[in-house]
Amino acid sequence: MMRYLIVVLFFLSACSDGIKTLPSSTGILSEVIFVVEDLLWEDHVKDVAFRTFGVPIQGLTQDESSFRVIQVNHSEFKSILKTHKNILIIAKNVHTSNQQNKWANGQLVVQLEFKDDDNQLTKDLNKVKAIFEFREIRILRNSISKSSQKIQEKHIKEQFNIETLIPSEYTIIKDTVALFWATYNPEKQEEIKHLFVYSFEPKAINLQQEVLQKTDSIFAKYLLGAKQGQHVRMEKFFSPIYSENTYRGLWKLDRGFMGGPFLIKTYFNNNKVVVTVGLIFAPNDRKRKYIKSFEAIL
Repeated sequence: MMRYLIVVLFFLSACSDGIKTLPSSTGILSEVIFVVEDLLWEDHVKDVAFRTFGVPIQGLTQDESSFRVIQVNHSEFKSILKTHKNILIIAKNVHTSNQQNKWANGQLVVQLEFKDDDNQLTKDLNKVKAIFEFREIRILRNSISKSSQKIQEKHIKEQFNIETLIPSEYTIIKDTVALFWATYNPEKQEEIKHLFVYSFEPKAINLQQEVLQKTDSIFAKYLLGAKQGQHVRMEKFFSPIYSENTYRGLWKLDRGFMGGPFLIKTYFNNNKVVVTVGLIFAPNDRKRKYIKSFEAIL
């Protein structure tokens, strides 16, 4: 991941067009426009694009791709498509480059040379995907921070020594030395979000297992159902997926029908492990946007 981050920072530091009167970018951050001639797309790029950009996000109840892939050829690439937020142009005999705000403000355009090597294309697309992922999280975090709860964030910084955002819509339920808990549970809407922050001194040999056990205990203690004895637990038939201090898994209401994904991020502060948790219940919505939001704030 570090090698991708270096590439990300290099690409995002490239100069933009300078001062121009440009329209605002269109589309959404979860889409990428692939500008590729039809023959090249069908023969080489299509399968690799869906194996990289189109791969399902881990830890969700249903398959949702990392990015929605939209392909157009060069003759179709005009008008509103040129103002899309994320554009990837792939062609032979072109110079690999990138440019921010090329045709619209808030846009990133990456141009990639295809070298008749599908293995190299896979490597290149994984790097470019990392760039778009990094950019999406950065934009989300900047947007949320404009109206987030600064006093609570300062307190979390003082207590746990981490930079976590608390979006404005959350209500603070518990704020102690041992645990921070905030929730979003609007009336007449099937959407519930929870944020937790806690820390502990690790004692077990298997740190990952200890993080999951302690988080599961917090779910069971604080997230209770309407019926006596009901509480939230991690889904035992789905083992959480771990990568780079991040856990992705599923929760369910014991003896109930509610469930959904959660995201855990861990940090190390002296002799303690700091754990941040985001949990979502939204049965009528796709979950990608919620998980990306957790990635941005935790």
